[in-house]
Amino acid sequence: MFGPIGQEVYERTYSRPKPDGTSETWDDTVARVVRGNSELAPADPAELVELEKLMRDFKVIPAGRHLWASGADTQLGLFNCHRAGWTADPADHFCFTFDQLMLGGGVGANYSSEYLRDLPDLHKVEVNFADHSSHPDAAMLPPRSWACAGELVIIEDSREGWVDALRLLLDASAAGIPALTFDANDVRPAGAPIIGFGGTASGPGPLLDMLKQVADLISGLENGRLDPMTAMSIDHAIASCVIAGNVRRSARMSILHWNDPQIEEFLRCKADHESHWTTNISVEVDRDFFIGLERRETHARHVLGLIAHGMYTNGEPGVFNSSLASMNERDEVRSTNPCGEIALNEWEQCCLGHVNLAAFADDHEGALEAFRLMARFLVRATFGKASDPRQEAIKNQNRRIGVGFFGFADWLALNGLRYDEFPGDLEMTERLKAYKRTVQKAAQEYAEELGIPAPIKSTTVAPTGSIAKLPGVSEGIQPPFARFFIRRVRYSETDPKLAELAHLDMEPCQYSRGTTVVSFPCMDPIMQKVAPELVAQSDEIGIETYMRVQARVQHHFADNAVSITANFDRSLTTELELADLLERWLPELKGFTAMPEDGRPQSPYERMTEDQFLEYGEVAVSQAMDDCAGGACPIR
Repeated sequence: MFGPIGQEVYERTYSRPKPDGTSETWDDTVARVVRGNSELAPADPAELVELEKLMRDFKVIPAGRHLWASGADTQLGLFNCHRAGWTADPADHFCFTFDQLMLGGGVGANYSSEYLRDLPDLHKVEVNFADHSSHPDAAMLPPRSWACAGELVIIEDSREGWVDALRLLLDASAAGIPALTFDANDVRPAGAPIIGFGGTASGPGPLLDMLKQVADLISGLENGRLDPMTAMSIDHAIASCVIAGNVRRSARMSILHWNDPQIEEFLRCKADHESHWTTNISVEVDRDFFIGLERRETHARHVLGLIAHGMYTNGEPGVFNSSLASMNERDEVRSTNPCGEIALNEWEQCCLGHVNLAAFADDHEGALEAFRLMARFLVRATFGKASDPRQEAIKNQNRRIGVGFFGFADWLALNGLRYDEFPGDLEMTERLKAYKRTVQKAAQEYAEELGIPAPIKSTTVAPTGSIAKLPGVSEGIQPPFARFFIRRVRYSETDPKLAELAHLDMEPCQYSRGTTVVSFPCMDPIMQKVAPELVAQSDEIGIETYMRVQARVQHHFADNAVSITANFDRSLTTELELADLLERWLPELKGFTAMPEDGRPQSPYERMTEDQFLEYGEVAVSQAMDDCAGGACPIR
């Protein structure tokens, strides 16, 4: 049974059109996903029957990428997120990022100077445009320009054609070619359907704007040397182009080493709420950083203060502990996916699936079987096709999967435990340890059966923003933000759903052109199932409790990492207290993010009282859906 707005979330995000013109039902989607997954590698038919039953009942749900792409016509798109690496050709990084974002995945990258210092110089390229007066979108396209025409580039109307256009621009820059003219007359207009991955086209306007922005950024380089902040700005321009589409929205993670020459500029890059809004940012810390803190070295302590200040002000940056994350890896892992629950090698991808703990509150044996079946599902999913040969190679080597869970806060409450009581509870911790052992054993045995390497790591906790909304339970290991709250949801301004939501408060998005923000009044559904005193909302918990819960789940369950956003009230915590907590807990955490609940305009959540909620009357809903718990990751 769908949760309060689970069906709306499903129909908006995961239901595919069928050949007869109707849309899938949830049972249709489940059958497609299980069938498509079973076609990737041999599977026991009885296992598939049980897996399909668990999915229909929302007891297990693979990540949204599987719900959308598994068993569909496309052979791509089964992987949630990716890490863009660096080679001697800078176009490899930027075109990989563009390609994966257009496929609907998120992309993380480490932009530290050491990755860029050996790249070739880039030279100014004049970007010109052909005559687009006959194109349906002519009024929205840049005017014809022939000042220094250069080579004519006709852009093909395909994902590959858009990536090729960017590569030609970057190749021209590296080769010293002074000018290119782009012809986008073959590109389908705004509003035309996108076959395969669904949604409607943005038209050529965002692509042409992006090409001009990239050329301008290259022109501004000092001596042609690519630096971290310019590289980030180029990826931001790319992501902004992709986000203009109706369905595909960009999710990114940008990471910089704490000792990088541009660390202070990096730490300020999101202070105005307008720059670099397509990415989360995290500072890479390591053993040397913690040693520096212990020795009270000036630079390490200065960086810690800047991290605490940014986090306290608007939730940026987060922190990524690469030394801890690299334990039991073949190589150092120095970047994560956009939400931080999976640390990745260069060009690697993550493959996620989840168990709904709230559905197994009093059924430990049933939960063990659910974790086993999800592990096998994801091992099969690693046979999915990668769009890049470098990614195919690292995928076949690591076979990394991430079996996780959601409904954690509900699971605790249904077992008579408040969220803030979990760190001291032995019984629930033992259950998590058993779930981890089950996943690792299942993955190991199935890999041996299939003749492939066992997954290098296999458990994680992701934010599960939209997945958890299908059955209407809590996300990842997040506590309820509030018993009653406003949830702001972002829609493309061309989304037909907006007409159905006209009775709700809505306004233009301050960060994304062509996007409307809708405000939903919400009540957490767990309020209908347990005594109110068992529902501990985030402002009653405190940042250190978040850290304790995260550390315990990471240690006993997640061999990858845990993504959680510690929402906090600045009237209850000082910036200095936050810095002290970071110094104390970061050595034990692979990553950490905190978000002041009033940290930015149009923030995803805003707490309200029960009386305010009841004033909405008939328009009140119990949940709403947007990105993820931290407002960061719009991967479906």
